[in-house]
Amino acid sequence: MFGYCGKREADVQELFDGLKKACAGDPTLSSVAPGCSRHCHGWGYVIHADNGLFHYRTARSIYDDTIVLPKLEGNIRAIFHGRYASNESLMGHIFSHPFMATDNHRTIFFAHNGGVTPNEINYPERKVDSEWAMEQIVGVKDMEPELRKVSQYNTKSALNLLILTIGREQGTPASLQYFHYFHEGKPAEYYRMFEGEMPGGRVLVSSTMTMPEAKMENLKKLRPATFGALSSLEL
Repeated sequence: MFGYCGKREADVQELFDGLKKACAGDPTLSSVAPGCSRHCHGWGYVIHADNGLFHYRTARSIYDDTIVLPKLEGNIRAIFHGRYASNESLMGHIFSHPFMATDNHRTIFFAHNGGVTPNEINYPERKVDSEWAMEQIVGVKDMEPELRKVSQYNTKSALNLLILTIGREQGTPASLQYFHYFHEGKPAEYYRMFEGEMPGGRVLVSSTMTMPEAKMENLKKLRPATFGALSSLEL
């Protein structure tokens, strides 16, 4: 997955193309799913730009989908996520990321890599664990303490998140943040995330996007993402 905050439509297209390549052949995926190398269980995006809000989810594999991205203008904040489902019975358009939730103050779009254990005894069978993780921050003024709790008490493998928040105030202010956490002993090569720069903005990428397979020629100044804290991607 990746998150982008910037002003250049071409950056988003290049990142999208790189994510397709990475999802089609991810050599690190076998460390968490033996024998698997493809994120083949759907994909989706949310893009907030000056000319609109665009949200798309599908059960199609990202590398098989022929969709054309919308025209983007002005300030752009975007989340893209290619899915590998640990539970293949939870496949379908509604189970693809980014998920969406609203409260009285904002709308949240939420994408997650990793696994969490909900602390509900009667957790619904037809619900993705990432949806439960999102519910922990809906209606909460300060998201970071809640995310720290989930990372400490409910995370099975990783709590790698991208969160686009759009306020209900006049002008619908938006922000893009991330939370990066994985357990010690889990495959760091797969779960590690990185900040970087594109010609027109800042980006957070999963490790697969940094590999030669993604062919991300304009992704520069890579550095480890901030670990265990809610961090901003704003310019």
